[in-house]
Amino acid sequence: MIIDTHCHLDSLLFSPPSCFPYLLNRKKHLEFDAFFISMSTSPLDWLTQLELSKEFKRVYCALGIHPYYVQNSDFKSLALLEKLFVGESIVALGEVGLDFTLPYKKNKTLQLELLTEQLLLAKRFDLPASLHVRKAHNEMLDILSNITVRGVIHGLGASKELARSYIDLGFKIGINGVVIRENACRYHELVRYFGLKHLVLETDFPHVKIKNLKEPFLSDIILVAGKIASLLNCSLEEVVDKTSLNAQKIFNLNGILDGK
Repeated sequence: MIIDTHCHLDSLLFSPPSCFPYLLNRKKHLEFDAFFISMSTSPLDWLTQLELSKEFKRVYCALGIHPYYVQNSDFKSLALLEKLFVGESIVALGEVGLDFTLPYKKNKTLQLELLTEQLLLAKRFDLPASLHVRKAHNEMLDILSNITVRGVIHGLGASKELARSYIDLGFKIGINGVVIRENACRYHELVRYFGLKHLVLETDFPHVKIKNLKEPFLSDIILVAGKIASLLNCSLEEVVDKTSLNAQKIFNLNGILDGK
């Protein structure tokens, strides 16, 4: 079993059927039984994500508001988010977070307020969070020290010390196709230092493209796992098994995989 803990699959509902084999999941496509956690980014795609997870038994959905898309009206949407957490099968809050790079820094205060409210909902419903963090680690760590949730820091390329701060708060580190780049020294260092105990796999499909490939594919998850195996001098199977166990634990998937 292999679990892609962070991808964006809603666009596939509007794609030709030839795009679906990975979701229908036959081992000839991905080598392992594959499951996907599909992230939303705004209230506009929440219902689409839910439809996707109902259409494909191996797709699970996360709902939240990404820092790129925050706006004042989103506070009213939190009531709908709470309603969906109550009535639907949601496995995580995501993708949410803080991004203080330009041009998003202008919404800094709004991002902080909205993230806090979303994390309080996640805590209330015992849901993990998939977090996007750019140029805002001090603020994120401050929030997480006051709101106890678990989850994944998505695509973290940072120092060992910073990664340890998140791990000590109960988070795993999401590793995607960036790790395959030759110059991704921080990713390589994190993988070697922390090993499989604190890692989960992700593609961030369709937003991360593997170098020398024409376009992103869901099967890129195998290339990510293979690179980690190379960095740690272990087998591909060991990477897949241990990261999948991590994902099952963090996202409360034990007993529900393949059982929808």
